[in-house]
Amino acid sequence: MKRDTIAARRAAATDDRRRHIVEAAVRAIEAYGTEAGLSAIADQAGVPRPHVYRHFTGKDDLDQEVGRHAARELSTWIRPSLTARGTPASIIHGLIERVVQWAVDHPNLYRFRARLGSPAAVDELVDALAAYLRAAGYDTRPPAYVVAGVIGLADAGILWWLDHPDETGRAALTDWLADQVWLVLADMLRRIGHPFDPDATLSPRS
Repeated sequence: MKRDTIAARRAAATDDRRRHIVEAAVRAIEAYGTEAGLSAIADQAGVPRPHVYRHFTGKDDLDQEVGRHAARELSTWIRPSLTARGTPASIIHGLIERVVQWAVDHPNLYRFRARLGSPAAVDELVDALAAYLRAAGYDTRPPAYVVAGVIGLADAGILWWLDHPDETGRAALTDWLADQVWLVLADMLRRIGHPFDPDATLSPRS
């Protein structure tokens, strides 16, 4: 029992140190960009440079943890939109609006997350869309590859806009992305034999 307690404490301490380094890396990326170096992370963490990777297998391991952290933060921010009531177009527009807002507030972290990808985001959006399908009377799940494509479409548009903000306004970007996402999803729904009425008001069903 004592050994188990000691092992549990050590594991908890390791998790805390990993979390501390990940949060420091997030601050460094927010401040200095996606290529923030080891020195910047060490400064944010308040540890010597050699200690940064002590609880990780290397840079890639830390990068993946930071990417997962960013994905969780974005997911938490957009989650209210995944259970919203409204027409398909209004629900999608509200979701895109929140994604763009998060990207504006955290441009470097958004870039970092998009570069690494997030399988968990695909799963969450598939679940959300399936809940709306159930509300419309369809007991099915949308293809994950289509949802992944929609995420890629939104990421590509937002990333381009972050680097070229003078090309269009934020509202216009949001409108365009929402329209494109709806077109892709509407086509997918028709292909699987479950078309949505664009004017119907939907509420997700668990």
